[in-house]
Amino acid sequence: MKKIIFSVLLASVALFAADAASVYKSGMLLPPKGDVIYDRKCASCHGVDGKQTSFKGSAKGIVYSAIGGWEVSKLNYELLRYKSGRVEKDYSQVNKTGYGAIMKSATYDLSVLELDAVAKYVNGLK
Repeated sequence: MKKIIFSVLLASVALFAADAASVYKSGMLLPPKGDVIYDRKCASCHGVDGKQTSFKGSAKGIVYSAIGGWEVSKLNYELLRYKSGRVEKDYSQVNKTGYGAIMKSATYDLSVLELDAVAKYVNGLK
């Protein structure tokens, strides 16, 4: 019985150790990984290089800015505005098709440090 428990424990530790390097979840007490967060939350709409300007299957005529290479402070500002739901620009057409809601849902659970990590990663997408 001890051998079985020890084997299961050893296997669990080995699996956890092997997977720990690639795992990142919002809210964990780990340094934020901007590339991982971007890949999970942003790349499907903005593209892996930050240059995509429309989402496949979106309403015709809805185009947004390519974000690759944006200044960190500018992107942080925009992300914080989406997170809080306060957007002063006229996004009326975009919000009718859900992009404002999508951006809020993509940012609501991210901390300020995580948003900063994403902004720094996007800045490097030049």
